[in-house]
Amino acid sequence: MKHQRVRRALVAAVFVMATAAISFAQGKTVTCVGLYSETDAGQVSYRVGSGDWVVVKLGDKIPGSAEIRVNVDRDWIEVSPSDNPNAVYEISGPDSGEVIKKVSDLLKSKPKLVSFPKGTASKPDPKFKNKLVVGPYLGRQVYMNPDGDEKDIKYGDVLDGKGKVRIIAINNTIELMNASRKVTRVIGPLNFDLEKVLTNQKLYKYLNAP
Repeated sequence: MKHQRVRRALVAAVFVMATAAISFAQGKTVTCVGLYSETDAGQVSYRVGSGDWVVVKLGDKIPGSAEIRVNVDRDWIEVSPSDNPNAVYEISGPDSGEVIKKVSDLLKSKPKLVSFPKGTASKPDPKFKNKLVVGPYLGRQVYMNPDGDEKDIKYGDVLDGKGKVRIIAINNTIELMNASRKVTRVIGPLNFDLEKVLTNQKLYKYLNAP
């Protein structure tokens, strides 16, 4: 009888801990820090419970009790939890159909870890000398490194200042942070050398976005 009571107590304790962990995860929010949707038919969305699906916009805070849907294979969303801006989770579209993921389940998985400069205007962060770190972005951006290799840009990527960036579509945006934590927001479509951002040169022929 004593062993049975101990076993029941252990089971109850595990249940309480699991319930607390789920409640804690659902109490968090995640922020959309990267978003790419190739077509109008594939707009990434989220919902809470049985509510309507809401199209996600860059910067949206999504409740921990929500689920996120991606229904085009080339689309993706990146989110960062409210209590850990150095962690990033990505959901990519499936080859067919749709993928639906609970935020609470997403937060249980292993995130990508990113870091940002901690410098100031008078004392730039030496770890990020001649580099730019990718902040929130909308749409597909392509980075070409000095060797000519290309890749899709994602949140937290550290880009060599001698590389190039191509913003593919109109009104797509990307934020780039330098070693002094100065942020430059670039609006597409545009091809540009990252060195121009590092040296504060104008990127546009007729105007320069702040």
